Amino acid sequence: MRYLYIDCDGVTLNTIKPAFLEMKELGVNLKDDDAITRYFEQCDWNKLIKIGGQINDSLNKIQILHESNEFKCVTIATHRCSFSEGNIKMNEFNNKIPDINVITIPKKIPKHFALKAEGNILIDDAKSKIVEWVNDGGIGILFKESIDRLIYPDELDNNNYFITNDLLDALVVNKLYKEKTYRKSL
Repeated sequence: MRYLYIDCDGVTLNTIKPAFLEMKELGVNLKDDDAITRYFEQCDWNKLIKIGGQINDSLNKIQILHESNEFKCVTIATHRCSFSEGNIKMNEFNNKIPDINVITIPKKIPKHFALKAEGNILIDDAKSKIVEWVNDGGIGILFKESIDRLIYPDELDNNNYFITNDLLDALVVNKLYKEKTYRKSL
């Protein structure tokens, strides 16, 4: 059995869109990573979570994934810019889906360093994080809200990860690897 790691912002909770709207209103330089990080260190995460809400019924789908018993563990793996952000996210998930583990990772530490990638699945909306995960031996699923079906790696040129907008597609991907009916082309 493998681990399933699911990102928070942009996959589970829609915090990215309201955050960038607020940054624009505040005049934050959106081309300056340090300015964006400072915003995330100081912003009101409770407000962003409330305004943004969940994406595609994600909390219910995470519970379904957990109850499927197809994974060793279903875990929310989220980056954080501050301890406060991490605590707020942990409390949000503990209140809504208490059986799910939540790991908060300092923003500067890549997920494939903080978690064991090899043989495990990561769902994330950041292509660079998925590429790093796959390069470290993991199974990557890029989350894109605009996609309407599961896209397999061999459907797109130079692509070695899946793409979906539905967290439940993790069950399909897991089954393909479990039954060895899918092989990554290198």
